[in-house]
This record gives sequence, C-alpha cells and structure tokens, in this order.
Amino acid sequence: MYKKGMLYIGLLIVFDQVTKYLSKALYQGQDFTLIPFVLEFGYAENRGMSFGLLQNQTFLFMVITVFALSMFGYLYKDISFNSKKVYTISIILFIAGTLGNAIDRFLLGYVIDFMHFPFLEWPLGLVGLPNFYNNFADMYLSLGIVLFAFDVFFLEKKRVKHE
Repeated sequence: MYKKGMLYIGLLIVFDQVTKYLSKALYQGQDFTLIPFVLEFGYAENRGMSFGLLQNQTFLFMVITVFALSMFGYLYKDISFNSKKVYTISIILFIAGTLGNAIDRFLLGYVIDFMHFPFLEWPLGLVGLPNFYNNFADMYLSLGIVLFAFDVFFLEKKRVKHE
C-alpha cells in the first residue's frame, strides 16, 4: 500500500518536472493560447508563492516545505486505497505538489510556472489579487486541499459511523 502511494507520488513529480522543462524549452518568450480566454501556456519564473507573494523568501519556503512534508508524512501513515481512497489521493497530491515545487526551488531558486487561466482575471481582481501562472504541482496542491476537505467533512463521519 505504501509502495503504491510512493509510486504515484514519483509519477506525479516526474510529470510535473517534465512539463515544467518542456514549457521552458517551448514557451520562453512567447505565450501560446490553447483555448481563448480559458487556457494559455507560457513561461514564468516564480520566486514567491501564490499570487507572487513573499518574493525571494527562499529560506522561509524551505522551512515551510520541511514542516509541510513532515505533516504530510505523518498523515501518510494512515493512507488506504481500500478504506480511505479520497484521503489517500489527497495526501499523495499534497506530497507530490510540495516536492514538485521544492525541487524547483532547490535546483533553480525559483518555481517554473507555465499555465495561465485568463477567465480568472475578473474574479481575482474583485478581491484585489493579480492573475497568475501555475504548474501541475500547484494544481496537485489545490486539488489535494479540496479532496482532503471533502474527506474530513463528509467521508470521515461515515467511516466512523460505519466502524
């Protein structure tokens, strides 16, 4: 069970890293629109976190990464593809996303971002946030949060009741 989870984490990290380096080779200096007003590809070096906050705080990001991986490692001990599938997927996504961006920060000093969603400009602007580029590691983390919350608020109660 743990080996299967590690395999998925490894595959997700490889996919994230390959897509980042492809974007660097293909899109540096020019954007490519796949679906107008929905999805564009480009290349951005992010030395901050989400929305470009905390620029050049590499040491802080490394401390946060070690803390997050410690927490996710603790949660990983409870994974089960049979009885806690959504929980397991969320933990795998947390670890893969955290490591995917940590690899960039460690090797490059920044995170490679390459996907842009133009339709988000308006709602983000309403709350004073700029639109952003992201990568698959970011998406793993975002999806992991949604799945983890769903598991905690809905599925965990059913599991406890069932036992």
